[in-house]
Amino acid sequence: MRFPVVIGLLLLALVLSGCVQSQLKTRDTSQIAPTSITTFQVISNAEICQQDGKPIIRLYSTTWCPHCKWINDTFNGVMKEYVDQGKIVAMHWDVDIKDDQFTPKIDDDFPVSELELFQSVNPNGTIPTYVFGCKYYRVGNGFETQDDLDAEAGEFKALIEKLLAESDSN
Repeated sequence: MRFPVVIGLLLLALVLSGCVQSQLKTRDTSQIAPTSITTFQVISNAEICQQDGKPIIRLYSTTWCPHCKWINDTFNGVMKEYVDQGKIVAMHWDVDIKDDQFTPKIDDDFPVSELELFQSVNPNGTIPTYVFGCKYYRVGNGFETQDDLDAEAGEFKALIEKLLAESDSN
């Protein structure tokens, strides 16, 4: 009697695991204006990387990192604004589980090209690490010690606007 129940539960688990979707957590950042760019560094001689003519914005984080959790919803909120407007491509990689939060299904692969980019700007592999358009990067949060998520959002927006202007001029 227990065997059919166990088999049934296993089959149910398999079916449900195929239906699991990552849930994008966001914060409404629409009322926050772009500010200035103070905490990002320029990657020398870098070209803006694009997909379908849009700059690619990346965050590399993990599910267990408290600094990543602190910035998660704000980063995702800003990126979602620009993605919804069709201006950028956003990727938010939880490297510990190999998932891009901006894809509807939980991924099970962390592309080699993403790992190479992550390691090129941050050889120590610490998180969070941001790469905006393959031209600007930052390791760590810029305003966490001040607990200022609005400053983070404002700087993200300023840098995206800068990338969009640079993309248009090329």
